[in-house]
Amino acid sequence: MHDDVIVSYNMDFSNKTLEMYTYNEKYNKKGKFIASDVLTYFFESVLESNIILDIDECKIESFFMENLVQLEKMKNHCWPIPYQVIQELKDFLVINDYKYIKIVSAYGLFGWILAKKYEIK
Repeated sequence: MHDDVIVSYNMDFSNKTLEMYTYNEKYNKKGKFIASDVLTYFFESVLESNIILDIDECKIESFFMENLVQLEKMKNHCWPIPYQVIQELKDFLVINDYKYIKIVSAYGLFGWILAKKYEIK
């Protein structure tokens, strides 16, 4: 999906599915990213034209190193789940086999998704 422009994305909360539709002008090709069993996601810098640099599956430990401040800030709001200490959240994500999927941006939208499965079409 390198250099694909994000055409749209949709989070279906009832089915816990996030779909992102893309288009690559150079190859005149449509793409689709589907994340299933989504726990939560976080996107920043969403613009009218968002260009993907890469989609990476990262170690769950990286999720905590990169998002610790946000997790501590939001823990009293039961986000992404109710927990008292970070270790509870770590255990939950590992036991339930969640993946940390990062959307790396060349321009615009970037962020991450916590989901059990994903595929790129």
